[in-house]
Amino acid sequence: MEFFFQVTNYNDPALDGEAVELLRQRLEAKSRRTMPGLWKLIDRAVLAVKNHRRGYVLRGAAMIALGVFSLVLGLAPPRSLSLTSVGVLAILLGLLTIDGTKVKWPPEPPTSCIKEAAELLAGRRAVDWSETSAEVRFDESGMIVSAGEGRETVPYGDMIGIFETERLWLLIYGEERALLLQKKDLISGEAGEFPPYLQGKIIKS
Repeated sequence: MEFFFQVTNYNDPALDGEAVELLRQRLEAKSRRTMPGLWKLIDRAVLAVKNHRRGYVLRGAAMIALGVFSLVLGLAPPRSLSLTSVGVLAILLGLLTIDGTKVKWPPEPPTSCIKEAAELLAGRRAVDWSETSAEVRFDESGMIVSAGEGRETVPYGDMIGIFETERLWLLIYGEERALLLQKKDLISGEAGEFPPYLQGKIIKS
């Protein structure tokens, strides 16, 4: 199996946010490798909060439904101020119950990820890739990066991991070197098969 990329310019503004997310994923993966016990506790806590949130969402929805019913009855002739007030109050309480249970996970990326992503993209955008004929190929021997007369071969044993967003892949290899690949640049091979193929090679090497 082979995957072939013809590198093009990184002009899409959507890449800014996705590059930050990729680096957040990389940071989390590295943290999980070094502190697995702590992350087990974090995952359990997040799951517990989310399960707890489901119960509150159901209660909030029930309160809103009751509030709407009371509001309709209160506004129907003969109008009832007390039923209308109860309806409005129930709707507000229901909305507050649901809103108060929102869990932000994963958390906002740290400043270091934002800064590193900006630097990574700035380096890629400083080059007019349409003039370099840069190519990246993955085959049984590893990764081959070609640009002009330059050529670099990276065996799968030097690769650490691959991370993915809607438009990008981030490959980490060597001494924390990073290669940012755009999915639109893949001209040979199926995009859905690329991460599993690479992960399988990394594990086996």
